[in-house]
Amino acid sequence: MKDFIPMNKTILILTAAILAFSCKKSKSVNNDPIQDIPVSITINMSLPLYSHLQSMGTHVYEPGGVKGVVIVHHTDDNFYAFDRNCSYQPGNACSKIEVDSSVLIFRCGQTTGSGFQKCCDSKFLMDGEVFNGPAVFGLKHYQVIRNGNQLDIKN
Repeated sequence: MKDFIPMNKTILILTAAILAFSCKKSKSVNNDPIQDIPVSITINMSLPLYSHLQSMGTHVYEPGGVKGVVIVHHTDDNFYAFDRNCSYQPGNACSKIEVDSSVLIFRCGQTTGSGFQKCCDSKFLMDGEVFNGPAVFGLKHYQVIRNGNQLDIKN
């Protein structure tokens, strides 16, 4: 019985040490490839410019964040706000998110005078999750607080 107790203590100490070191490693990894920029946007959906947001499946682009912010009234009746910076190679000039209204997804690229020019093949669902790669990270979310017809977007 005497030999059993020290062995249990040794196993306990080793297990605690392994857990402590593994936690430190995971905390130092930053999985969000999009730069942190302060965002504070207020949208009044009573104004004509934003009244369309009262309908589900609509969106609006606003300045702010890294490459702009898109606010979406999702078909689940929730509001979401995302940075328009694509999470795949976010430093590329063309790495910007745009809504493809025909299928209600986000795609990476920009509309020009000659039509949509893709930057990469990444596509994202309207809740910001990756639908198609090469992106592996979802879009950067911003907090949306609804108070009646007012939306406050911030990080």
